[in-house]
Amino acid sequence: MATSSPVNIFPLNTRAIARRFNYLYGREPGFEKKAGEAVKKLGARRAKLYYALRLAYQQEGDDEALEQAQAMLQSANNLSLDDRERLLGYLEGAGKLILAQPQALLTEASRMPGLDGQKMSKSYGNTIGLREDAASIEKKIRTMPTDPARVRRMDPGDPEKCPVWPLHQAYCNQATQEWVKKGCTSAGIGCLECKQPLIDAILQEQQPMLERAQIYLDDPSLLRAIVADGCDKANQVAHDTMREIREAIGLSFD
Repeated sequence: MATSSPVNIFPLNTRAIARRFNYLYGREPGFEKKAGEAVKKLGARRAKLYYALRLAYQQEGDDEALEQAQAMLQSANNLSLDDRERLLGYLEGAGKLILAQPQALLTEASRMPGLDGQKMSKSYGNTIGLREDAASIEKKIRTMPTDPARVRRMDPGDPEKCPVWPLHQAYCNQATQEWVKKGCTSAGIGCLECKQPLIDAILQEQQPMLERAQIYLDDPSLLRAIVADGCDKANQVAHDTMREIREAIGLSFD
């Protein structure tokens, strides 16, 4: 019986698509010359640094050099948008950046632990809502599992093995974290004592969110106006991007 041949599937994320498109269609007439003229606008010192970082990235694959050069270009206020895009493309060995590569915007706690120590997810039922009431939050924190080695109050624990500890690291200040670590490892404090500063910190952070949200709960039209304004801005950006894409690939409806 004949069998179908295996199909190799290469998953592409948006960054890979942007890089590939820019590589194929990002060249414009006189690109090298225009990029060189744009470098001069950086000034002698920053131009020298730009070339050094470009060399480090293209020859040695130094990602830190790439990030440093990108940051320098973004802060160069005397560059036009076209010149900045040219230099970003020249930096990466491509051409003009028609499609920008999306970057992650992460906070210090980019992945919040759930109440059971797993990834926080509604499907796991281990979450705390942004507008959840204080009594519910306090109950959830107080009933969280802790270090299984602390069977009795006098047993010392290990914060690294306790699901509560990552939340302390996300919400509590350094002094509180040191107090928790010392008290837990020495059995100087119990688990309920350990949890109280966390409860207080979460409620304190939540309060301004509740106050800001109440305005939109009282008048939902304000939220609808923000969404509509955002849609208009997104549509304009998409329109401009699609115009550049059509020009780059030679597709015209004229």
